[in-house]
Amino acid sequence: MGLLDMFGKKNPLVDCNIYLSNVPGKLAGAPGLSPEGDFSCRLVPDDKQYLLNRNKAANPNGSLELKVKLEASGRQAFLQAVQGMQGKPLYASGVLVNDDSQGGRAEIHPLDMIYSPLDPEQYPGWFKAIHGNLKDPVAVAVYRIVAATDASKSNKPPKSEESRVMRAFFPYPPKPNLPKIKIDFEVRATLNLKADFRLNNNQMKQRVELDLGLETIKENGPGIFVGDLVVYWGNE
Repeated sequence: MGLLDMFGKKNPLVDCNIYLSNVPGKLAGAPGLSPEGDFSCRLVPDDKQYLLNRNKAANPNGSLELKVKLEASGRQAFLQAVQGMQGKPLYASGVLVNDDSQGGRAEIHPLDMIYSPLDPEQYPGWFKAIHGNLKDPVAVAVYRIVAATDASKSNKPPKSEESRVMRAFFPYPPKPNLPKIKIDFEVRATLNLKADFRLNNNQMKQRVELDLGLETIKENGPGIFVGDLVVYWGNE
C-alpha cells in the first residue's frame, strides 16, 4: 500500500515488496536532473516482464523510469557518468514501486545502482598505463558504476531508509592463449561519499563480485559512489 508523508498525505508510490537486482537493458532518451536533485532516466529492459505493474498491466511507453534524489555534492558526477552509458548495455538495481499518480506505472524508485561496460576511448586515465603493458590489450573488461542512497527528506520512496548491500557480478574477459598470465582486477572511485565496497574473485564462476554499501539518510548519509572497475588478464 502507499505510504503516508510527514503531513499525513498518502504517498502515491506503492511498495511492491520486490527488489530488482541487475536488470539488463538500455537507456531510452537522455538522463535528467532537476535543480532539487531529482535524478531520472528511462530503462528499456531486455525482459519485458519488468514493465508489468501489480495489476499485470505493462507500462505504455515500453520503459521503466529509474528515480533517486541525490545529495547536492555528487549530483553532477552521477549525472555525467550515466550520460556516458547511453547506447550501451547496462544493469540497474533498486526498489520496484507502482506510481498511482501515473496510473499505477511500474518504476524503480529509489534507484540504487547502475553499471555499464565502457568503450576503450572511455577507459579511465589510471588504467591506461596498465592497459598499455598488457600482453593482450583486448583481454580486458572495464565498467563504470554509479550508486546512491536516496536524499529525500519528505515524500520518501519505499525502503529508502533501509540499509542494504548492492551486489554486481563482472565476468572474466575471454582468456588469451598466452603463457604467464593471470586474472587481475581493481576498482577506483572518482567520487566516494559515505560508501564502502568489497571485491571477491570467484574463480569457480569465473567472475569478480562487488559488494557495495552506502549509508542511508537515516544513518549518516545519504551517499553517492561513482567509479570504474576493471577486470583483465595481466602479466604474472
